[in-house]
Amino acid sequence: MEPAFVLHRWPYQDSSLLVELLSAQQGRFRVIAKGAKRPKSKWRSILQPFTPLLVQAKGRGELLTLSAAEASDQAMNLQGHALYSGFYVNELVQRLTTPHQAIDELFHDYHETLSMLAQASHVEPVLRRFEWQLLCHLGHGFDWHADDQQQPFLAEQTYQFRPERGFFIAAPNALENSAAETPLNPYSATEFLMSGADITRIAAFEQLDQRLLNLLKRIMRSALQPYLGDKPLRSRQLFTQFKDKS
Repeated sequence: MEPAFVLHRWPYQDSSLLVELLSAQQGRFRVIAKGAKRPKSKWRSILQPFTPLLVQAKGRGELLTLSAAEASDQAMNLQGHALYSGFYVNELVQRLTTPHQAIDELFHDYHETLSMLAQASHVEPVLRRFEWQLLCHLGHGFDWHADDQQQPFLAEQTYQFRPERGFFIAAPNALENSAAETPLNPYSATEFLMSGADITRIAAFEQLDQRLLNLLKRIMRSALQPYLGDKPLRSRQLFTQFKDKS
């Protein structure tokens, strides 16, 4: 049996579930959990997101059959913002990874992120760190400690960011175009200006004030956009509804 987490599940036929799992050995994959909807099924209560599992599946092709599953620990205690953040993390993994693409480090970072969300008083730095880790595991990461010329950031220098390039020194015309703007206002859909000092501060993903949290969020949204595309994230919509009600 191998460690795994449920990313999502759907009803399947009359009494079964279609379950999408993430494991270290197989990456993201789907299984049929036969009879899991029945009241007396031993799988009914444990095949839930955020519960550490040990699973075994059999079969050939993309869709396997779950043959064994048990909880290896108590479910993560995610509530409020942390719960919706967990759904967001799950959706990112579903949207950005390839089925049966085993990435051992990703499973470790995913597990660690859920643990941090369960304990964190502020979820945003935890989410931003995982977004960056996920991009790195998929080969789309960027350097937080040097620009595109592998030069350390200069505190007073002004930089731009592009997903495919990372951070680079802002061109003179960028500075001219933004002369009437604040440094954090965009002059295009994906590019904006920031100081080297700010980049250095946010590189640790912790102890950030709201201005730096907003900058970090914009950088990561820009970095994710080419890979997420235009289809909206369901978890973001749910989180917005939750905030409106709270």
